[in-house]
Amino acid sequence: MAKTKFLTTIPQKVAFGGLVVVTVLAVAWGIWMSLTRNPTTISDDSIREEITPVVKLVTYEYNFTQLLSIDEAGNPLGWENPFTSKRYVATIDGKADIGINADKMKVTIVRANMADKNSEVKSVKVILPHSEITSFSTDPNTLKKYVEDNGFLNWNQVSTDDLNTLLKQAKKEQTKKVKESNMLQESDDRACALIEKQVKALCGDDVNVDIAFE
Repeated sequence: MAKTKFLTTIPQKVAFGGLVVVTVLAVAWGIWMSLTRNPTTISDDSIREEITPVVKLVTYEYNFTQLLSIDEAGNPLGWENPFTSKRYVATIDGKADIGINADKMKVTIVRANMADKNSEVKSVKVILPHSEITSFSTDPNTLKKYVEDNGFLNWNQVSTDDLNTLLKQAKKEQTKKVKESNMLQESDDRACALIEKQVKALCGDDVNVDIAFE
């Protein structure tokens, strides 16, 4: 019985060689992908977890010195007299932290194939609350008194209630200053830039990032 000769012609040898090369490349590509593939499936929650620390870092610290002042006659007629008048002038330092509440953040993704959780992420939409004052405090150690006139024989002393009222007024005035400045807008802009950078690092530079505010 005659034996069939394998790869007896040059075209056959070339075709076989090409097939071997393609097969080797395909196997190598498969191995490389399996070794480098991110084991964590990109999801709404995983993206949210990645950018939450970034949002929490978007904080501005606004430092201020507040004037505390009382100038009262201390009597129902409003007359100035040394027995009932009360004057108090002081300053106190404080700070207001400006940031975004990450707990209110919402993240939605769109995939190339929404039925396949492992398909490419095409776009990410992030909805944020606007920046706000997240904390406000004054440092009692920085209180400096310049004038304290409590009337004759200290009959009309500055009370704890008086000081608490002054501190509440300080918070009100400084909050107004923050809102009238551009600090809240700067915080929003900074959040957008950092979030977009973080999402692209996670999903790729081609992903469309849409950031909106409530």
